[in-house]
Amino acid sequence: MRRKQIIAVLAILLGLAVCVQSGCAVNQSQRNDTQSGQNVQIANPWRDVTEDEAKALCPHSFGVPAGAENVVWRAMNASADDFPGALVQLSFDLNGDSFTAREQVTGDKAADISGMYYEWTQQDDITLANWGDGQMKGQYYRYIGEEEWADLCTWYDEEAGISYSVSVLSKDLDGFDLQAIAEALCTPRN
Repeated sequence: MRRKQIIAVLAILLGLAVCVQSGCAVNQSQRNDTQSGQNVQIANPWRDVTEDEAKALCPHSFGVPAGAENVVWRAMNASADDFPGALVQLSFDLNGDSFTAREQVTGDKAADISGMYYEWTQQDDITLANWGDGQMKGQYYRYIGEEEWADLCTWYDEEAGISYSVSVLSKDLDGFDLQAIAEALCTPRN
Protein backbone atom coordinates (compact mmCIF):
# COMPACT_ATOMS: atom_id res chain seq x y z
CA MET A 1 0.00 0.00 0.00
CA ARG A 2 2.85 2.37 0.90
CA ARG A 3 4.44 1.78 -2.49
CA LYS A 4 1.23 2.88 -4.29
CA GLN A 5 1.17 6.12 -2.26
CA ILE A 6 4.78 6.90 -3.15
CA ILE A 7 4.08 6.25 -6.85
CA ALA A 8 0.98 8.49 -6.72
CA VAL A 9 2.94 11.33 -5.06
CA LEU A 10 5.76 11.00 -7.61
CA ALA A 11 3.23 11.03 -10.47
CA ILE A 12 1.65 14.23 -9.10
CA LEU A 13 5.07 15.89 -8.69
CA LEU A 14 6.10 14.84 -12.18
CA GLY A 15 2.85 16.22 -13.58
CA LEU A 16 3.37 19.51 -11.76
CA ALA A 17 6.94 19.74 -13.02
CA VAL A 18 5.82 19.19 -16.61
CA CYS A 19 3.03 21.70 -16.16
CA VAL A 20 5.35 24.38 -14.76
CA GLN A 21 7.93 23.69 -17.48
CA SER A 22 5.33 24.09 -20.24
CA GLY A 23 3.71 27.14 -18.64
CA CYS A 24 0.28 25.63 -18.10
CA ALA A 25 -1.83 27.04 -15.29
CA VAL A 26 -2.38 24.80 -12.27
CA ASN A 27 -5.36 26.83 -11.09
CA GLN A 28 -8.16 26.74 -13.69
CA SER A 29 -9.39 30.17 -12.58
CA GLN A 30 -6.12 31.61 -13.90
CA ARG A 31 -6.59 30.17 -17.39
CA ASN A 32 -6.60 32.81 -20.10
CA ASP A 33 -8.08 32.74 -23.57
CA THR A 34 -4.71 32.50 -25.31
CA GLN A 35 -4.60 28.82 -24.31
CA SER A 36 -7.77 28.22 -26.32
CA GLY A 37 -6.15 29.81 -29.36
CA GLN A 38 -8.11 33.07 -29.16
CA ASN A 39 -6.41 36.45 -29.01
CA VAL A 40 -8.07 38.81 -26.59
CA GLN A 41 -7.37 42.50 -27.07
CA ILE A 42 -8.80 45.51 -25.30
CA ALA A 43 -10.09 48.07 -27.76
CA ASN A 44 -8.29 51.41 -27.74
CA PRO A 45 -10.91 54.04 -26.85
CA TRP A 46 -8.84 56.84 -28.44
CA ARG A 47 -9.03 57.64 -32.12
CA ASP A 48 -6.84 60.05 -34.07
CA VAL A 49 -8.65 63.16 -35.31
CA THR A 50 -7.67 66.27 -37.22
CA GLU A 51 -7.46 69.66 -35.55
CA ASP A 52 -10.68 70.67 -37.33
CA GLU A 53 -12.47 67.55 -36.04
CA ALA A 54 -11.21 68.29 -32.51
CA LYS A 55 -12.54 71.84 -32.71
CA ALA A 56 -15.92 70.52 -33.91
CA LEU A 57 -16.06 68.13 -30.94
CA CYS A 58 -15.20 70.78 -28.34
CA PRO A 59 -16.04 74.45 -28.89
CA HIS A 60 -13.47 76.96 -27.58
CA SER A 61 -10.82 74.35 -28.33
CA PHE A 62 -7.10 74.66 -27.71
CA GLY A 63 -4.70 76.29 -30.06
CA VAL A 64 -1.33 74.67 -30.73
CA PRO A 65 1.42 76.70 -29.02
CA ALA A 66 4.01 78.33 -31.27
CA GLY A 67 7.03 76.08 -31.76
CA ALA A 68 5.20 72.87 -30.81
CA GLU A 69 6.35 69.69 -32.58
CA ASN A 70 4.95 66.17 -32.94
CA VAL A 71 1.41 67.49 -32.62
CA VAL A 72 -1.26 64.77 -32.32
CA TRP A 73 -5.00 65.26 -31.79
CA ARG A 74 -7.11 62.40 -30.39
CA ALA A 75 -10.67 61.99 -29.17
CA MET A 76 -12.54 59.51 -27.01
CA ASN A 77 -16.31 59.36 -27.01
CA ALA A 78 -18.01 59.94 -23.68
CA SER A 79 -20.27 57.24 -22.33
CA ALA A 80 -23.92 58.10 -21.83
CA ASP A 81 -23.44 58.15 -18.05
CA ASP A 82 -20.51 60.55 -18.16
CA PHE A 83 -20.38 63.97 -19.73
CA PRO A 84 -22.16 65.23 -22.83
CA GLY A 85 -19.04 65.78 -24.94
CA ALA A 86 -16.13 63.75 -26.26
CA LEU A 87 -12.81 63.98 -24.45
CA VAL A 88 -10.34 65.72 -26.79
CA GLN A 89 -6.59 65.40 -26.29
CA LEU A 90 -3.74 67.40 -27.79
CA SER A 91 -0.24 65.94 -27.37
CA PHE A 92 2.85 67.89 -28.38
CA ASP A 93 6.53 68.42 -27.65
CA LEU A 94 7.90 71.84 -26.81
CA ASN A 95 11.38 72.83 -25.66
CA GLY A 96 12.35 69.22 -24.95
CA ASP A 97 9.26 68.27 -22.90
CA SER A 98 6.13 66.33 -23.89
CA PHE A 99 2.73 67.78 -22.95
CA THR A 100 -0.80 66.42 -22.81
CA ALA A 101 -3.68 68.90 -22.95
CA ARG A 102 -7.27 67.73 -22.56
CA GLU A 103 -10.65 69.39 -22.93
CA GLN A 104 -14.20 68.14 -22.56
CA VAL A 105 -17.67 69.61 -22.37
CA THR A 106 -18.67 68.60 -18.84
CA GLY A 107 -21.86 70.66 -18.57
CA ASP A 108 -22.59 72.51 -15.37
CA LYS A 109 -19.74 71.04 -13.33
CA ALA A 110 -15.97 71.00 -13.39
CA ALA A 111 -14.27 67.62 -13.75
CA ASP A 112 -10.71 66.35 -13.45
CA ILE A 113 -10.15 64.98 -16.94
CA SER A 114 -6.35 64.91 -16.68
CA GLY A 115 -5.95 61.18 -16.08
CA MET A 116 -3.18 61.95 -13.56
CA TYR A 117 -3.40 60.27 -10.17
CA TYR A 118 -0.56 61.40 -7.95
CA GLU A 119 -0.32 62.34 -4.31
CA TRP A 120 0.40 65.97 -5.11
CA THR A 121 3.32 67.56 -3.26
CA GLN A 122 2.10 71.11 -3.97
CA GLN A 123 -1.25 72.64 -4.89
CA ASP A 124 -1.97 76.31 -5.64
CA ASP A 125 -4.84 78.43 -6.96
CA ILE A 126 -3.92 80.33 -10.12
CA THR A 127 -5.47 82.84 -12.52
CA LEU A 128 -4.91 82.25 -16.23
CA ALA A 129 -4.25 85.53 -18.05
CA ASN A 130 -5.36 84.50 -21.55
CA TRP A 131 -8.55 82.61 -20.60
CA GLY A 132 -11.86 84.16 -19.52
CA ASP A 133 -10.81 87.76 -20.14
CA GLY A 134 -7.78 87.22 -17.90
CA GLN A 135 -9.87 86.12 -14.94
CA MET A 136 -10.01 82.32 -15.41
CA LYS A 137 -9.48 80.56 -12.08
CA GLY A 138 -7.56 77.32 -12.09
CA GLN A 139 -5.44 74.98 -10.02
CA TYR A 140 -1.79 74.10 -10.29
CA TYR A 141 -0.45 70.80 -8.93
CA ARG A 142 3.08 69.45 -8.62
CA TYR A 143 4.37 66.01 -7.67
CA ILE A 144 8.05 65.55 -6.86
CA GLY A 145 9.22 61.95 -6.82
CA GLU A 146 12.63 60.34 -6.75
CA GLU A 147 12.56 59.45 -10.46
CA GLU A 148 10.14 61.98 -11.99
CA TRP A 149 8.24 65.19 -11.45
CA ALA A 150 4.70 65.87 -12.67
CA ASP A 151 3.00 69.23 -13.20
CA LEU A 152 -0.71 69.70 -13.87
CA CYS A 153 -2.93 72.73 -14.47
CA THR A 154 -6.72 72.37 -14.48
CA TRP A 155 -9.43 74.95 -15.09
CA TYR A 156 -13.13 75.13 -15.84
CA ASP A 157 -14.92 77.58 -18.13
CA GLU A 158 -18.33 78.07 -16.48
CA GLU A 159 -19.67 80.04 -19.44
CA ALA A 160 -18.91 77.27 -21.95
CA GLY A 161 -19.24 74.31 -19.53
CA ILE A 162 -15.81 72.96 -20.52
CA SER A 163 -13.16 71.40 -18.27
CA TYR A 164 -9.50 71.71 -19.30
CA SER A 165 -6.15 70.30 -18.21
CA VAL A 166 -2.54 70.38 -19.33
CA SER A 167 0.21 68.20 -17.89
CA VAL A 168 3.88 67.38 -18.25
CA LEU A 169 6.20 64.71 -16.80
CA SER A 170 9.96 65.15 -16.55
CA LYS A 171 12.96 64.19 -14.43
CA ASP A 172 13.17 67.73 -13.05
CA LEU A 173 10.71 70.61 -13.46
CA ASP A 174 12.40 73.02 -11.07
CA GLY A 175 11.82 76.55 -12.38
CA PHE A 176 9.39 75.32 -15.03
CA ASP A 177 6.16 77.34 -15.58
CA LEU A 178 3.29 75.14 -16.75
CA GLN A 179 0.88 78.05 -16.34
CA ALA A 180 2.60 79.76 -19.29
CA ILE A 181 1.91 76.67 -21.43
CA ALA A 182 -1.75 76.68 -20.31
CA GLU A 183 -2.02 80.33 -21.31
CA ALA A 184 -0.37 79.61 -24.69
CA LEU A 185 -3.14 77.06 -25.43
CA CYS A 186 -5.81 79.77 -25.46
CA THR A 187 -7.31 80.74 -28.80
CA PRO A 188 -9.21 83.99 -29.32
CA ARG A 189 -12.98 83.64 -29.20
CA ASN A 190 -15.12 85.21 -31.87
